Amino acid sequence: MVNIPTFLKDTQVEKIINTELAFINKIIKEIKDLIANFEDINASEHLNSRFIAFWLSDILQIIYSTNQTLETLAKNIDSVLFALRHIGTHESFIKLFKAFLNVDIVPTTLEPGVINIKLKSHIKTNVIVFIVGSTPKNSPYKKIIFRTEENGQIFKKAWTMTLLPKGYEHSIYALIKKLIPIGRVLKIQDHEGQYIKEFKG
Repeated sequence: MVNIPTFLKDTQVEKIINTELAFINKIIKEIKDLIANFEDINASEHLNSRFIAFWLSDILQIIYSTNQTLETLAKNIDSVLFALRHIGTHESFIKLFKAFLNVDIVPTTLEPGVINIKLKSHIKTNVIVFIVGSTPKNSPYKKIIFRTEENGQIFKKAWTMTLLPKGYEHSIYALIKKLIPIGRVLKIQDHEGQYIKEFKG
């Protein structure tokens, strides 16, 4: 409830203020209703299509790689839905950093409205790519496969590596910035204690 000064009572200014407050309250209600729609969604349990996972990632503006597994896509979607439900909480940041940058963090509140996040290790990635051999131009890539034999059984495994795509880290920070509540400040320290980023909601 906003206390309007007495000298503004029954004036056009009071009407404008009340109109704006009513509009803001309506927007807040719609946002709460929208968030409530996601409360029971668990992508890791119910998502079984990469196409749908890509589609949901686009809707939620989640950064992803087209060669990510369905499992990692679903975990990323779950992390963002969790962050939307518990926006700005320490637990929401723990899930976001673990899902997208594969790093554990220690969140603390330095002062009211200021959240400090310390990375416990180097940023890594959940994006896995196949390692391929050299091929002529315009020829399809071929995965390098290791073949081993144990107890008469033949096992094959593709050679893979993790990859941090160009601009990925910046894009993830941009995603996290969008999830910071208005009026909050987020400071990020690397594992050596040096401040590397600061965002304002």
